[in-house]
Amino acid sequence: MTTALTDLETRLAAPGGAALRDALAARAARMEATLRTRMAEGLPRQNFPVWRDIAEAAAAASAVLASWPANEAPPADPPGPAQPL
Repeated sequence: MTTALTDLETRLAAPGGAALRDALAARAARMEATLRTRMAEGLPRQNFPVWRDIAEAAAAASAVLASWPANEAPPADPPGPAQPL
């Protein structure tokens, strides 16, 4: 038996978890792409390390989510309003 440590783990294990995982992974990938595009357009030198670190964190989040086992069953109820993570 596995114990969920976070609300996100619980939501990923619930029906509809795979759809949530895929949506969050796509969101993280878009965030990384946006940050890297902005970095390529030029940033003040002092801001670059922070932006790079955030882009790398988004890439890591995307990778972790992509490999996370999630419940493939569809959600039992229609989706409600989006919940902040």
